[in-house]
Amino acid sequence: MTLHIMGDTAYLIQLDGELDAALLGRVRGLAAALRADALKGVVEIVPAFGSVGVIYEPERVPTPGGELPWRVVREWIERHMAAKRSSATARKPREHLVPVRYGGEDGPDLELLAKAAKLDADAVVKLHAGAVYEVAALGFAPGFPYLLGLPKALVMPRRSTPRAQVAAGSVGIGGSQTGIYPSAMPGGWQLIGRTSLSLFDPFAAEPVLMAAGDKVRFRAVASLSPVAVKAAVNPVSKRLVDGQGAGWMEVLKPGTLTTVQAGPRRGLAQYGVVAGGAMDPWAMAAANLVLGNPSDAALLECTFVGPVLRFTQAATVAVLGADVAGLPAGQPIELAAGDEVDLSKFSKGARLYLAVAGGLRISDVLGGAATALGAGFGGHEGRALMAGDRLSFGAAGRVAGAANSAWRVVPPVAVPGRKDTIEVRLVPGSDWEMFFKRYRTDAAAVLAARVFRLSAKSDRMGLRLSGEPLLVAGAAVERWSRAVVPGTVQVPPDGQPIVLMAEAQTIGGYLQLGQVASIDLPKLAQARPGADIVFRVVDITDAQLARLRVTADLTRLRVGLSLLR
Repeated sequence: MTLHIMGDTAYLIQLDGELDAALLGRVRGLAAALRADALKGVVEIVPAFGSVGVIYEPERVPTPGGELPWRVVREWIERHMAAKRSSATARKPREHLVPVRYGGEDGPDLELLAKAAKLDADAVVKLHAGAVYEVAALGFAPGFPYLLGLPKALVMPRRSTPRAQVAAGSVGIGGSQTGIYPSAMPGGWQLIGRTSLSLFDPFAAEPVLMAAGDKVRFRAVASLSPVAVKAAVNPVSKRLVDGQGAGWMEVLKPGTLTTVQAGPRRGLAQYGVVAGGAMDPWAMAAANLVLGNPSDAALLECTFVGPVLRFTQAATVAVLGADVAGLPAGQPIELAAGDEVDLSKFSKGARLYLAVAGGLRISDVLGGAATALGAGFGGHEGRALMAGDRLSFGAAGRVAGAANSAWRVVPPVAVPGRKDTIEVRLVPGSDWEMFFKRYRTDAAAVLAARVFRLSAKSDRMGLRLSGEPLLVAGAAVERWSRAVVPGTVQVPPDGQPIVLMAEAQTIGGYLQLGQVASIDLPKLAQARPGADIVFRVVDITDAQLARLRVTADLTRLRVGLSLLR
């Protein structure tokens, strides 16, 4: 086994050996052993093919003697690597029969794959549907099964440029794997068909249909059964919307993309459930602290153009993040019943956070209140807000000390100006040398000299960059899928980097340039399309210390504001 650094918040344990049932059993056994001997601050254990990802929050890791969190986590992992545990918790695998309509609009890449395999489309379908597959891991999206057992004739690389949207139920091939997209999302696999089978339901007793170790067969069908309509609204949330809140706001204009966000979901990455939460979690935390809310209380995240809201009861709010015309940032703002708040005009930044005293009354789904847009659950009906939506908040009263506040809180991570070149720190990843071994000069200097531009085709899952391609000569451009985290810089075959963000998939197979320092992700979250981005290489200590300084600042802010109330 080998251990790789993944930025300042994660490690990847790579297991040796051929990818077979025995190796998958070792992976699951190591993951089970790590969970059984939990270390405080470790929030996810993510088994994949021949690897296990370990994700942690540095500020929560106990550090006796002032040791840095990354060292504590590394030592804990190395103890388990040395133990070489290989037995997974016994579980009887299930078998799933998946009906698929191959080709046509459902499988736009079927003919391309057939041509590459020197077969006709019917032969491809026969081969694909005739195999028995094993679920190696869940990831990429909630319930997405990575399936082993693809016939060698059907092996085909992922698309050089991922599609911006893939339909729910699409069956695809990525390298030596096949899989099923549980919901509509971006994706780079070759699509050969589609199923109406539901793989993920956040309100079900068992949210995911499949589990690692299960067997899967595909069956070709001429038509698909109607897709079962899943509940979009948590019944508890609906009761809140129907009148049990202490105060109300109504959406008059929704803005470009306004969602309910909160702290990330934790402990579910092994099922493919994304962490999610605010794109700029530090601005979210500070906005909540201004009002005495928990730092991860539910609030609104407003993107590019914010909403226009009407408050039906008195409330105290705070805004932070992007600069918005007409409202003071970082201070309690008292509103009377009937007041309207216009958040539509941003002068700087891309994302604004509006917190309300008492927090928004949003029931948890899978342990969190944040909207998971890609999977369509959480927040307000699992979607962006629309005109006419009403949101309840927890306290209609005033915040002590709000009137005539002489203090102001600034964003913990500075919001870049519209014309600023945004520099972010990057910790090199396990594939780093593959991109730069042909250069005789310092790789960090080569990367720092390149300027990338933020594409408008970016979203909460990932920010797409364009610039001089980062190409790998004479080497594989894909890996077996492995853990990724917000901040992972994936490089598809076209060489244009994608920086994974709050709704990043849990595992992915593109090469990884490295990980953006977690404290610099807000800079990217606040950048607007067209912004210039440059990377500066740092080591894990620099990246982690920068994060710990900001978390310490937030702790001092919490204490200081409590003394003002």
